[in-house]
Amino acid sequence: MTSAVVGTEEPLEPVTREVWRDRGREFISEYGFIVFFAAWVVFLALSTPLFLTPDNLTLLVRQASIFAFPAIGATFVLIVGELDISFGALLGLAGVAGSAVLTAGFDPILGILVSIGVGILVGAANGILVTVARIPSVVATLGMMTILTGIGLVTTHGSSLFGPELDPLVQLVQGYVGPIPIPVLLAIVAYVLAWVVLVRTPFGIHVYLAGDNAEAAYRTGIDVDRLKLVVFALAGALTGFGAMILVGRVAQSQATLGTEALFPVLTAVILGGTGLQGGRGRIQNTLIASLFLASIVNGLILLGVDPSAQSVVEGAILIVAVSLDRFRR
Repeated sequence: MTSAVVGTEEPLEPVTREVWRDRGREFISEYGFIVFFAAWVVFLALSTPLFLTPDNLTLLVRQASIFAFPAIGATFVLIVGELDISFGALLGLAGVAGSAVLTAGFDPILGILVSIGVGILVGAANGILVTVARIPSVVATLGMMTILTGIGLVTTHGSSLFGPELDPLVQLVQGYVGPIPIPVLLAIVAYVLAWVVLVRTPFGIHVYLAGDNAEAAYRTGIDVDRLKLVVFALAGALTGFGAMILVGRVAQSQATLGTEALFPVLTAVILGGTGLQGGRGRIQNTLIASLFLASIVNGLILLGVDPSAQSVVEGAILIVAVSLDRFRR
């Protein structure tokens, strides 16, 4: 006669202090900035009645959308395991190139295409320096940043490009579709498409694989160098398009127009969880982090904080962002 024990299960492993600590670290590293964002919004809502007004919220999302396109490109580059710091200078040069076409009397669409084309060329050049010349991406793009700034200053003689020829672009960028500013609508579309590409296509999967382990990706048949070249060119194209959005926003262009983009873009990408070592990142978190940073600046202004103190806060946020990236490892 045989007997069987029915319904027996392995005893559950006790949840130790170390397990709780690991879970806490994982939660803080992935969602800590979102919790702080929510707390910051509640604080502002209670501190100033102007924060939650429709006009201020529209201003906030419009501000967050200004650098949406280079932020998406920077997210792709970081996920694939590289770092591009030339996009600020590229914003300036691509904007100058597109504006030169407009001020010469050509159609705004052609100006936008020229700006995107400049972005693709610069992005491809960055990719070649990284994949063919084997120069570390931070060094290659640092050099490219200096070159682009110099070209922009030489071609413009340090002056700005403006005039009535830019009016169609300005009207487009400063226009609305219903209650939604056009740059915000374009940013939403861009983020959705970027999410689809990263999560739902083989290209996106290859980007994550190459960033996580380039050697393993190569052994599975992925041409890692070509993939990185395409990612750099894609980031350049997005930055080129974003340059014309920025030109339309300020109604002029100059070689140094994108100088201030480096901090908010990289901080948003890193704070959103895109790893400096590659292979990890969520495009939706870049969007949330961009809104968070815009709300920091917006809230400090509403609270009457001195602009010098704002720089201190922004620098501290960058340090926290990098610290969280190290915390995730």
